[in-house]
Amino acid sequence: MTNTPNTLSGTLQMFRQTSTITRARLRILTDMRERDQAVFWADWTQIPRDGRARIVQLLNEISEDNVDLDFRPVMRWLLADSDAEVRRRAIEGLSEEEQPRVIEPLLTLMNGDPDPTVRIAAALGLARFTELAAMEELTPATSAQLRQALMTALMAEVNNVDLYRRILEALGWVSDDAVSSAVRMAWQSDKGALRESALVAMGRSGDTSWLPMVRDGLERGTPGVRYEAARACGDFADQAAALVPLLIVASQDDDVEIAVAAIDSLGSIGDERSLKVLKQHAAGRDAAKREAAMAALEDHEGAGDVFGGWKPGPSDRDRAAFETDDDDDEE
Repeated sequence: MTNTPNTLSGTLQMFRQTSTITRARLRILTDMRERDQAVFWADWTQIPRDGRARIVQLLNEISEDNVDLDFRPVMRWLLADSDAEVRRRAIEGLSEEEQPRVIEPLLTLMNGDPDPTVRIAAALGLARFTELAAMEELTPATSAQLRQALMTALMAEVNNVDLYRRILEALGWVSDDAVSSAVRMAWQSDKGALRESALVAMGRSGDTSWLPMVRDGLERGTPGVRYEAARACGDFADQAAALVPLLIVASQDDDVEIAVAAIDSLGSIGDERSLKVLKQHAAGRDAAKREAAMAALEDHEGAGDVFGGWKPGPSDRDRAAFETDDDDDEE
């Protein structure tokens, strides 16, 4: 869509009355160009704060429903909005952004924004770029600069647990001794939040030397630790096959979030034991577990062979809670 100053300006002026903000009218903000920026800011700043926050929220919702609509240029501009909620939601709207030019603004927000929720959101957003660095999708120079900036921030925020943990998670994709040392210290902490983030970093690293700690988290952790341990198993995929018996137990947990995380990881591992349990959950009564199991089976490579023509029917759903084979429980 090509925007002209009149149509863009007129629409933004209309939004000064928040009742006029609709999804249809917001489509004008897709595919914005640099030449639109001056017109945009002149009228955007006249929209009340609540209206601006509402617009960004709706843009994010629209993007989820229609991936062909690109609001990322506007989201990049809104990182400089005067309102913290707008900045935070703009960061969320850039969750799929892969252009390195976003790294510097996110680092600036993470290091110096006056609102703590914006700083945390920026750290979470930077994890996308450390992942790209691990995939060698960034230049070596950019990757090195990002890693150094995050390590510097990590050391500076050691007493700010909420931000420190998110920076540590972002560094999880970086595999080096300094990051591993920070992850180990977080795992040994008496703070549950740090232990949870250590597990996130372990999974992202792909370093199988962390698997004993992941096992420990599954066996003896708090609910939050068990949830992250279950998720981390999925990051390791078939390398975590030895933990399938523990994941099978976790998939039956009364805590639905833990159970669904375990089911997702069983799908990522995808061995015979895992697929058997996924089929049983797909025939179960619990809607959340059933949907997660069906999705895991459908996403699994060779899903047609996995199902083998089987679909859960009424008789399957009436079964009592399943039991795993004795040999499945052996470690």
